[in-house]
Amino acid sequence: MTMKRCAWPSEGRRILVPAWALFFALFVSFVSLLGALPACAVPVLNLEDCLRLADENSPTLAGAEAQRDSARGLLSQSAVADRVTLSGTVTAERSGRGGEEGASYSAGVSAGLKIFDSNRNRYRIEARRQNLSKADADAENTLLSVHAAVKQAYAALLLKLRTQEHREQSVMAHEQRLEQAQGFYDAGSKPWYDVTKARVDLGNAQLALVEAQGSVSLAKKELLNAMGIKRDEDFSVVPVSFDVPSELLASAPSLALENRPDYRASELSLLGGEASLKAEARGSSPTLSLSGGYSASGSQAFDLTQGWNAGLKMTVPVVDGGEVKAGVAVACAQVRSLEASREQLRQKILLEVGKALVSLENAREQVRISGLTLESAEENCRIAEGRYETGVGAPLEVTDALLNLTEARLAAESAHYALHTAVIELERAVGLEFHGLSSSDRAPAKTPEAWRLP
Repeated sequence: MTMKRCAWPSEGRRILVPAWALFFALFVSFVSLLGALPACAVPVLNLEDCLRLADENSPTLAGAEAQRDSARGLLSQSAVADRVTLSGTVTAERSGRGGEEGASYSAGVSAGLKIFDSNRNRYRIEARRQNLSKADADAENTLLSVHAAVKQAYAALLLKLRTQEHREQSVMAHEQRLEQAQGFYDAGSKPWYDVTKARVDLGNAQLALVEAQGSVSLAKKELLNAMGIKRDEDFSVVPVSFDVPSELLASAPSLALENRPDYRASELSLLGGEASLKAEARGSSPTLSLSGGYSASGSQAFDLTQGWNAGLKMTVPVVDGGEVKAGVAVACAQVRSLEASREQLRQKILLEVGKALVSLENAREQVRISGLTLESAEENCRIAEGRYETGVGAPLEVTDALLNLTEARLAAESAHYALHTAVIELERAVGLEFHGLSSSDRAPAKTPEAWRLP
């Protein structure tokens, strides 16, 4: 056989490289460089971050602020009636008739001031002022509702994340169980049934994990919606513990009546209704106003006759067809309705506080019992696995122990979630926030630098 040597180019000869090969090498280098870059970290939000994001982005809070601006405008509108009014007019006309033409010019300034109206407008202003205070209380109540929704969604996401972790642990345990059963079968100490049973259990655990992962994605969307965030971006949250100081439980009913914004709003509505009743009752009272003006008129634009006027006017209603009486009757009925609504709300608040206290006590007991059950399930699982490894126990015994352990873990997480929910309900019933932002932290609200959203 004849061997052929490869002919290498001489030192003075250039090697021609195709252009496509050069571009391909550059592309591979660029892709390798991108792969070496660190991945963007997922933003991590705590409860305070979520509450601040809700303060900045919630459309519900924006609507409450618009209601406050409307009430403020109505108050300013009522105050105008007691202020000096000033107006000016300028006219220029030309006319013709029967072949004759003429012109007229005039200019004038007039002013008016209401001096006395039996305090009718004063009570109208007072009613509008109470309405503005009510709008402030309604805005605070809306803020508490939004924060409660964010906390509820936050706690639900924590539950789903913990459920996903336990499902992952269950899958890992069943994978180890399958490897163990396969090893025993290969050694001839266990039947093929143990392997197939372990495979079925692993499949069921994997299906449960997929469902848990979907629940996490949905819980994140619900939290974003509670915060008013339009973007659908991945993030993680920091675990938080919800509980209530024991010294506040005994005084919860009185705290609720003192701090609930909606109860304070009902009282302000009643004060506003009483002021409106006083204003209506003075509808037949006399009014006194002062007016004056200056004017200039004539047929020549630069030769006008000047004049002025001043007067004091008193108006005394004599017969109004029962309008004032009907207005007073309507205002009285509204006051009675507001009183009944306030009492109804008071009873509702006390009932909500009572229910929240019972739910809190039950949730604490659930946490205690679920903790004891989890300890027993862990011990039972260790015993079942030990019996199977020594050849005494059956595969069904191990399967039941693993299933009971997973269910006990999930029950413990559900008990903690029930405690979180009970605390949030008590916060809402009392009108205070035991967790999250304090009043001084809310203004100004700032978006976390780690996750700045448009």
